[in-house]
This record gives sequence, structure tokens and C-alpha cells, in this order.
Amino acid sequence: MTLGPQSQLSPEEAAQAAAFTRGRYAVRDSLLIFLVAMIAFTFALTPEFVGFHARFAMFAQEMLRNGPTFFPTTYHRPYPDYPAASTFLIYLLSLPVGHVTPLTAIVPTAIASALILVVTYRIGATRSRQWGLAAVLFALLTVGFLSASRGITLDQYTSLVVVVSFYLVYSADGLGRRKRLWLLAPTWIFGFAFRGPIGLMLPGAVVCSYYLWHRRWRPLALAAVLAGILLGLCLAGLLAAAKVEGGEAFVRTVLDAQITGRMQGRGEAVTYYWYRCFASYALAYPLAIIVVACRARDMLRRSSSDNDLLGSLVLWTLVVLAAMSIPAAKKMRYMLPIVPAISLIASYLIVEVSPQGVLSAIKRLFLGLCSWLAAGMAVAVLIIFLVAWRIQPSWKAPWLSTLAALALLAALSAGSHRRWIDHRANALGTLVIAAAAFVVLHIGIVDPISYSQERTRPFVSDVEALYERDPGTLVFFRVHPDAEGIKFMVNLSKPLVPRFLDSVDELRELPGPLHVVMKEQVFRSMPADDTKQMRLLGRGKIGHADFVILAMDKQA
Repeated sequence: MTLGPQSQLSPEEAAQAAAFTRGRYAVRDSLLIFLVAMIAFTFALTPEFVGFHARFAMFAQEMLRNGPTFFPTTYHRPYPDYPAASTFLIYLLSLPVGHVTPLTAIVPTAIASALILVVTYRIGATRSRQWGLAAVLFALLTVGFLSASRGITLDQYTSLVVVVSFYLVYSADGLGRRKRLWLLAPTWIFGFAFRGPIGLMLPGAVVCSYYLWHRRWRPLALAAVLAGILLGLCLAGLLAAAKVEGGEAFVRTVLDAQITGRMQGRGEAVTYYWYRCFASYALAYPLAIIVVACRARDMLRRSSSDNDLLGSLVLWTLVVLAAMSIPAAKKMRYMLPIVPAISLIASYLIVEVSPQGVLSAIKRLFLGLCSWLAAGMAVAVLIIFLVAWRIQPSWKAPWLSTLAALALLAALSAGSHRRWIDHRANALGTLVIAAAAFVVLHIGIVDPISYSQERTRPFVSDVEALYERDPGTLVFFRVHPDAEGIKFMVNLSKPLVPRFLDSVDELRELPGPLHVVMKEQVFRSMPADDTKQMRLLGRGKIGHADFVILAMDKQA
């Protein structure tokens, strides 16, 4: 497949970039980035599934018990929102150990995230090795990316497909690797298999935006036609699988869940992502905006190959922001595909060599803050520990080891100017220490405290103990099956078939014995006549909500 002529780099730049990407430094850097990322994304995982990740863990548990299906299942019913490809990967990794663990569940996402970093590095390295490495460090310093990489996050597969698609077209242009364009079709099919229509449309739109930026209409049209044909074929396959899985009714449910339902209803404002990314995707997002503002004129003039690449990255970011702002349903994780682009844009702040100007001043300020980041985080950890000790004893974290690691990084940062003479090496070294401190803080403090607030297994264990002593029917009363119900069920040591009821009359008609789980606020708000048959057996938490377990006395 030939999508058009080359190249946006000069012949000398293209030859130099091609030689580097084939060289031992690029291979070594790529392997090192992958290995370090895998450690950062899988080290010290929480011992149970909490929050949004519980849903995907339950998908895998049911597939492990019942066998592979086209769609994941909950409570033995097909779930329409996602294809089953990601669940199947977790299923394969869990087969050797016989059950789903946090590690086997998160490894597929961790691999996708590590590959995102590798490809991001490769894109930047076509211009300079420092640019590629700095982009990786900015991605690690991005809050949303690090959090998503340490969980079960399907949008990381979309992000991987987007960054690979961009790299394929960019390297075909700059490095003369036109045969790589044949990989676009299987890459987009991979994206659809893991994330549905979004996983194909976003990378297709980013590739089209690349050709639009370079005003190459023929390859743009070819890419758009290819994306349209593949989308039609993949949708046909998805709906055929839905019909096999659940009949015509399930086909309509899948269409609503993955396409029409996302466009309907009241959601956040169109500007939601544009301003929320300042927090969720800091530091890369705000710094990328500053770089674009300072380099806009040069980008529009295409005064250099660097500015040409920056322009392509800006359009990539704008396309994703604009496209995902249209649906009513908005989640910040849907913005993960912009992380490689904004990291590459923000990292231009590090590799830009102008000795004066606004960017130079911002660079000095930013690196100055980074040099104090580890020390500031160490002080923050000490304060959080004192607060936890006095006010929040339920917060559990490896305080001492985290504080020691941050203190060591602070000492390294203090001595960095004496070790690195070259200005670029000093900037990159400062960024390495800052990224390491950020990862240490997330693993050592943020994750454990979040887990302390969300842990569900103690309450589940108490309910299981009651169930063992007095077998009966487990009933969730006015509990949403797709929320607290899943958080409870995924932490059971043995599979149970619960009932979900909303009215007291249904509860009374159900034959006993019954173990009733409900929110404590629901129990307190119920009339005395409705609770006179219930005996309180225990209290606990499902996620951050307080729950009670009750016995229903059918003889009263």
C-alpha cells in the first residue's frame, strides 16, 4: 500500500535518523525503557481489585470458570460494552495459576503501556535521542498515564494503536520505510478487537490528520477509505458475534452500548476534556500548551523538521480532544491516546537549544522545580504520615521505605549539577530523578492509601464466614449489580449466585434463609415495619461505602 511520496526530513536528516533507529543505542534504549516500565507498572500492586478495575477482573473470573466467549460476562450474562479480547489475554495469563490475580489481570495493560513508551521514544528519537528519552519521562510524570498503567485500562490499547499508527506513517515518510504502511490495517483491526469502534476510528482519524497537516490529499483519502471499510467489516463481525452470543436483543444492546448510547443523553460540556486535562494529564498537557503557544508561528511556517513534527503532534492532540468531546459519555481515561503526543510536545522544552526567550526561561524554572521535587515529596510524605497517625489510622502505607527512597533521590538531585557537565545531560538527569520520585510516591503512598479507602475483601470475608456457618441465599438489596455488586463478587473466594432486589415485598416472598447486603444508609432509612424481620449480623465497606449484612427471619 502506497499512501504517497516522502519525505518531510531533509535527505541528510532522514539518513541520520534511519541509521540511529537501526543502531544499538535505539535497541538498547527501547529494551531498557520496556523493562523499567514493566517494573514500575507491576511492582507492589494492591492485593485485591478495587474501583473500576473490579469489573474487568470479574470478566476474567467468569471466563476462567465458563470458557472463552465473544463478549465478557457478568453474572453469566454477556456484557455489551466491550469485546472480549482484553479479557481473553487475562484469561490466558491466569490459566497457569488457576485464578485471576492482580498481577495476571494488570500485566496485559502494563505491556501495552510499556510499548506505548517504547514507540513514543522511537518517534522522538527520529529527531534526537534526548527528545525520545525526555518524552518517555514526561509520560511517566503524567498522572493519568501512570494510574492507568497500573490498572486494567482498555483505553491503553487504543493509545497503543494510535501511537503505533502515527509512527508507521511518520517513519514511512521520514525514514523511507514505506512497506510499514501495510501494517496499518492489522493495527486498526487490533484496536477494534480491544476497544470496539473507538479503537479503530481514533487511530484512523490521527493518521488522516497527519496527511492533512502535510496537505497530501491522495494518501488522506486512501487512509479514510481504508478506515471506513475496516470499520464496516469489523462492525459486521461484532454484530454477528453479538447475535451468536445473545440473539437479536443483544445485538441492539451492543449497538446502544458502543455507538448510539454514547451519543445520547446529557453529559459533560463540550469543553470538559479541554480544561480537565490540566489536572489529569499534568505535567505534559499544560507544558505542551506553552510550547505550542511559543512555537505556533514557526510550526505554521514549517521552518524546520522539528516544527513540522510538532505540528503533526498538535493536530493529533486536537483530533482526539475534538472527537471525544462529541459523545455525551465522557471519562478522563478516554484521553489517554493524547499522552504520547503531549509528552513529545512538552519534551521539546528540554531539547530546545535557544539560549534566550520565553521557552528558555520556562525551561529553567521547570528544571528548577524538578530538582526540588524529590525533596518536596519527602516532606509531603512526612506530613501525610503525621496526619494518618493522628487522624486517619486506617491509612496504611510503607512510610519508612518510601521516605528513604525519596530522600535518596533528593540527595542525587542535589548533586546532579556536579556530576553532569553537559547542559542537556543535566536537564535529562534532573528529569529522570523527578520521574523516579513521582513513580515512587505513586507506588508507595498514593496506591496504598487509595486501597485503604476502597478495600472490600474484609467485609466479603465476614459475609463468606456467615455463609459457611448458615448457608442460604445471598441478596443484594437496592445495590447496583454493575457497581458495588461487582466489587463484592470479584473478591469472593468461591463463586456464588446472588439475587438483586429493590422492594421489601420481593424480599419477603423469597424463601429463606437469606443473607441481605445493603448500604447502611438504606437500612437506617427503612421503616421499622420493614426491618423488624431483619437481624444485624455485621458491618463493613464495599469500596468507600458503608454496608451491613443482615439475616432475614422468615418465621417472624
